[in-house]
Amino acid sequence: MFSGLRQPVHFIGIAGYGMSGLAELCLSHGLSVSGSDLRSNPMTEKLAAKGAKFFLGHEASQVKDAGTVVLSSAIDNQNPEITAAKAAGADIIHRSDLLAQSFKGKKAITVAGTHGKTTTTAMIGYMLEKYGLSPTVICGGVMNEYQSTVFVGQGDFVVAEADESDGSFLKYQPFISVITNVDFDHMEYFKDRDGLCKAFLKYAKATHKDGTSVVGWDSPIVRELMANFSGSKLAYGFLLGSEVRAFNFSCKEGVSNFSAVIERDKMECKINMIGRHNVQNALCCLGVARALGLDLKKAAAIIVDFPGVKRRQEVILKTDRVTIFDDYAHNPGKILALVNSIRDSWQTKHLIVAFQPHRFSRLDTMYDEMISSVSAADEVFVLPVYAAGEVTTKDYSVERLARDIQLRSGKKAYPCTSIADATQKIEKAIKPNTIVVTVGAGDVTSIAEQLRQSQS
Repeated sequence: MFSGLRQPVHFIGIAGYGMSGLAELCLSHGLSVSGSDLRSNPMTEKLAAKGAKFFLGHEASQVKDAGTVVLSSAIDNQNPEITAAKAAGADIIHRSDLLAQSFKGKKAITVAGTHGKTTTTAMIGYMLEKYGLSPTVICGGVMNEYQSTVFVGQGDFVVAEADESDGSFLKYQPFISVITNVDFDHMEYFKDRDGLCKAFLKYAKATHKDGTSVVGWDSPIVRELMANFSGSKLAYGFLLGSEVRAFNFSCKEGVSNFSAVIERDKMECKINMIGRHNVQNALCCLGVARALGLDLKKAAAIIVDFPGVKRRQEVILKTDRVTIFDDYAHNPGKILALVNSIRDSWQTKHLIVAFQPHRFSRLDTMYDEMISSVSAADEVFVLPVYAAGEVTTKDYSVERLARDIQLRSGKKAYPCTSIADATQKIEKAIKPNTIVVTVGAGDVTSIAEQLRQSQS
C-alpha cells in the first residue's frame, strides 16, 4: 500500500481528523510515524499509545530525521518544519498524495460533495464491513462504531472521503466515485461557478472504466454535470429520474422511514437518523451496494443499525426536560438540513440553536444563506465567528448577525460575546420539552459538554 514511502513519516498538523487517520493507517502498516500540532487531543494521545512520536508545537528540529513529511492545505509554507524538511532533502507530500497511495492494489470508493461526505463515507464503510467485505475506511470524522477516523480492513475495498475544498480530490482514480451534491462552497478556491462545475465533472470522469459514478440526483448542479458525463452512472435521491429513489418519507422521534425503489426492486427502509439528507445518505449507500452487485435487502438491513459519526447529530444528553445535540455543520446547506430535520422530527419541542458561523470567507459568499439556515429554531444564540485564521474588515459582529437572523426569521436571536456568555444564557432559556443544538466547526461544541454537566 505504501511501497516506496521513505520513513519515518512526519505529519505537520497531526491532530486534525484527516491527518490523524492517515497517521493511524501508516502505523497499522508498520511504518514509523511522528507528528506535530499546536494542540494535543484524544486522537494524538491514541496515536502516541500506538507508537507515534508527538511534538507539541512546530520546530525545525522535529523533522531532522524524517524521510517523508506530510502536510495539508491548512499548513502555511513558512512553517519552520517545512523549511527544515526542504533543507534536509525529505520528501514533502500533501495528505491527498498519501491517501492516493493507500488506494494502490485496492478498489477505491471515494466520496465527494459539498454536504454529507463524512456520514456517507462512514455509512458505506459500515455497510461493507458488516457485509463481510472487510474494507479499509478513511473518514473525516470519528466513526462511532470504531471510535476512530480510520478502520483498517483486509479486503479489496478502500472507502475514503475525498476533499474538494482545495481541489485535491482530482488526484484520485476511484473504482466508484460518489458525488453527494454540489453547492457554492469553497469559492475562494474555485473562483466561480464554472470552475466549481468543471472540477466535479473532472472528478467523475476519473472513475475507472469498469466502475460507476454514484450521484445525488436531488442536486441541480449534479444533474447539470451529468449531462456531460458519458460513463456508467447511478443516480439516487427523491426526484424522478433516480435509479435509487425514496418516497413515502416520514421522520419522527429520531427515526426516518421511507420506501425505496432501486431500479425495479422495491423495499421498505428505516434508519435511526433524522432528515431527508440522511435518507439521501442511505440511498447513496444502497446505490453503492447496487453498483457492487451486493444483496440490497441485506444492505438495507445493515444500515438500520448504523451508529453514526461523532458531532453529526450526536446526542450529548437526553432527559425528560432537555435533549442536547452537537453537530459539526458549518456551511448553510448542512446547517439548514440539520435544524430543519430536528424541527420536523420534534415539532412540539422548544428548539434552541447555539450558532457559531465558520470563516469570514463563507459569510462573504453566502451571507444570506447563512443567516437563513437557522430560521426553524425558536431561539438562536449567536457566537463570534470562528475565523480559522482569516481576517476581515467587514462587520460580522454578533450584534449584526443576531439582528439579521431575527429580521429574516422573525425568531428571537441573541448576540453572545463568548462561549461562557452563550452557555449561561442558554441555561436560563431551557425549559421543559427543550431541544438544544450546538452548531459549528469550532469550539461551540464545548457548550454542549458544559450544558450536559449542568443539566444532568
